[in-house]
Amino acid sequence: MKTLDVAEAARIIDRMDGGIDGPDVVETIDLRGVQAAMLKRGILYIAGTNEFSDWFEFNFDFIHDRAPDAHGFRMAPGDSGALWHAGFLEHAQIVYAFAKPQKPAFIIGHSLGGASAQIVGASLGVPSLSFGSPRPYHGRAHFGREGFVLNICRTDDTLCHLPPRFLGFRHIGSVHWLNPPAHDVEEGHSIESYAKLLEDDPLPASFPKAWPPTG
Repeated sequence: MKTLDVAEAARIIDRMDGGIDGPDVVETIDLRGVQAAMLKRGILYIAGTNEFSDWFEFNFDFIHDRAPDAHGFRMAPGDSGALWHAGFLEHAQIVYAFAKPQKPAFIIGHSLGGASAQIVGASLGVPSLSFGSPRPYHGRAHFGREGFVLNICRTDDTLCHLPPRFLGFRHIGSVHWLNPPAHDVEEGHSIESYAKLLEDDPLPASFPKAWPPTG
C-alpha cells in the first residue's frame, strides 16, 4: 500500500503557499472561492482560507444564522443525511465533484482545506491528512470511511478547537494532538509551524509518521 510521509505532506502544503500554482500541479479548480489542485503522485491538495471573505462564506455564518439558538455555526445535512457545518460542507461538495473523477491516491489540506479534506476523504475512502482543521461533523455516529482520515492538531491552534465539542461537533477520523514546547497562539495555526514541529521535535512513539499506517 502506498503511504505519504506526514511531515512531507505538511511541507507540500507549505510550498503551495495557499495557492494552486507550482511545478507539481497537474490540474486545478478555482470556483466560487474554492481552490484545489491535483499534484503529481496523485496528491489532491485543497487550499485553505485564502481570503478574508472565506471566513464568512465557509467558516462562520453569523449574518444568516438568526435563530434564537444561533451560535454562528450553521448546519446542513449531506447526501447521506449526516449533519455538517454548512460552510465546510458547501466547500467540500465542490471539491468532491472535482476529486471523484481524478481518483486521487491521497488528499491533503490545512485549515479550511483540512475540513474539506476530512469530508471528501471519508466520502471517497481516500487516505487523507488534515492539518490545523476545525471540526466539521455534528454527531457521534460513525461516518462513511472516516478511518481513512488523519487529523494533525496543535494544542495551541485555536481553530482546531472550533466549533466547540459541547455544541456537538467533532473531527472526522483519527486525531493526533501535538504539544509544542512553547505555545504560540498567533503562529500556532500556520502550516509552517506544523511542518517545523513535525520535522524538528521528537514525536510520541504512537504518532503515525506515514499515512495510512502499514502495520
